[in-house]
Amino acid sequence: MDGAAVKRQLSWLLSGAFVVLLLIVIVAHNVTRPRILVLQSYGTEYAWTRDVDVGIRRVFDDTGVAGNYELRWHYMDLKRHPWPESKMAAGVQARHAIDEWRPDVLIAVDDDAQEYAAKYYANRPDIRIVFAGTNGSISPYGYDKADNVTGILERKPLTAIRDALIQIGFARNGPLRIVEICDASETVKLDHASIAAFDWKPLRYVGAHLVETFDDWQRAVLAADGEADVIMTTNYRKLSRSHIDRTLVPPDEVLAWTEQHSQLPVIGTNAFFVEDGGMLAIATSPFEQGETAARMARQIIDRGTSPRDIAVATTRQYIVLARPGLLARHHLVLPSLYEAFARATNNYFEEADDTAAVPKGGK
Repeated sequence: MDGAAVKRQLSWLLSGAFVVLLLIVIVAHNVTRPRILVLQSYGTEYAWTRDVDVGIRRVFDDTGVAGNYELRWHYMDLKRHPWPESKMAAGVQARHAIDEWRPDVLIAVDDDAQEYAAKYYANRPDIRIVFAGTNGSISPYGYDKADNVTGILERKPLTAIRDALIQIGFARNGPLRIVEICDASETVKLDHASIAAFDWKPLRYVGAHLVETFDDWQRAVLAADGEADVIMTTNYRKLSRSHIDRTLVPPDEVLAWTEQHSQLPVIGTNAFFVEDGGMLAIATSPFEQGETAARMARQIIDRGTSPRDIAVATTRQYIVLARPGLLARHHLVLPSLYEAFARATNNYFEEADDTAAVPKGGK
């Protein structure tokens, strides 16, 4: 074998060894990367879930560090399947995913994820939990006594809603009356407790109707004209067609009927309310929920901080969404500051047919 052939063979051997070594390094890096599992209570079609995911990805993608972690998502899809047997089955599947993949940090979003999956890992030494979107107390999940849990609570921006209603300037005598009309889902019930306990003065909170079916919703909306001046809703996505037909009514159908038949303006506390066709929403920021949870997960992994040493956070940010055509139909003017906020975040929906999309009807 001549010298040139020896050199070529040696070059091939070195190239092959380099490729093998590179593959070993890549595999070793992937195996040792910290694992983060994002457990979402609902599905990707749900606007809240979508925007929480946006917040999470901002922290991992926009900082250029995504390659340092291995992230996976698991969606329980319980907004479309809200029945008890569906929740139990989804919980079993979620726990199987957790046990199989064994993440270093579990980011569990919304109360169903806590109730049917994450709470079973409280005080487990081999996993850390970061919760988000939790509407009620964390004590039912055992998180208040767990060393491996922290997170961010979801709280409705009731002070901002009250202040906005004051500034909108309804033409009436006496205190503005608010009635709450929502579906009867567990999340709504958790929110309702804080809404009922809130100091609404100088406005007057006159009570709530938490309903199971679309028929019940319609009756409550029509009856509201005699008891209140504005309707507030947190959720309406779990309304069955009837007590016999458990098919869920599409949210845009609910709001189209409501806008056509309600004599009262309706304000939402979730961003998807306006996306579904509603007039005005002053809502908890899903982006904040996702970003805060993701930063906590990074702090746990990057700095080795114990979850018990990271204080539980609560909602500090809110977003404003509006449809000026529907506001005008109800003879309402959004204060300029709120309008500017909505415009700045691309949440001011000025459709050309807004004022004619649904004719204003009576009872």
